[in-house]
Amino acid sequence: MIDKNILLEKNKWFELPNAQFFHATDGKQANQITSVKLKADDRFLNIEFICEQNPFVNENSYFDNNSEMWNQEVFEIFISDGENTPKRYLEIEINPNNALFAGWIKNETGQKPDSCNFIEHNDSGIIHGVQKGVEKWQGFLNIPFSLIGNKSANYRINFYRIISTISHKNSDWKCDQNDCDFTCYFPTFSGENPRFHIPASFGFLKVE
Repeated sequence: MIDKNILLEKNKWFELPNAQFFHATDGKQANQITSVKLKADDRFLNIEFICEQNPFVNENSYFDNNSEMWNQEVFEIFISDGENTPKRYLEIEINPNNALFAGWIKNETGQKPDSCNFIEHNDSGIIHGVQKGVEKWQGFLNIPFSLIGNKSANYRINFYRIISTISHKNSDWKCDQNDCDFTCYFPTFSGENPRFHIPASFGFLKVE
């Protein structure tokens, strides 16, 4: 079983030991390689990622921040301040076009969002960038600790990736489980339908 504890020594990079995420539905290991490394400094949680085996990277059509980019391919982070299973957490998404989504999710039941309060791009303080390659894409996110909460050295966190598995003819295509893989670093075991918003599955991040 994957270790749910991530220990970051400040100003030193830490690479997640498992470079293959897990399917949200049943927790089986995904085929694609997703490399993630983290570093904490005095201001930011810095995250770099590489999404490989991504043949349809150029078919993503969302370019606007805070759009419904989760309908296509994204890399996502859910994070909250403190050690308890959160009922409110920060959701951050970035897509291959460098569009950014940021919002505070309220999830009272621990099964699905009740609401989302969007964060304006210019107000988030998140620094981000993306590069596309041949059948892959990679990027970085520098997330201010002040945005997350900045109240302790302990956080709850999970990482997600949606990967298209077929070519789409129309630009307004939307992922479903028949043509996309929905993967998590800490699997949510959501059952028949893939779901990411299960905060009890979040791992534990400690910054020293």
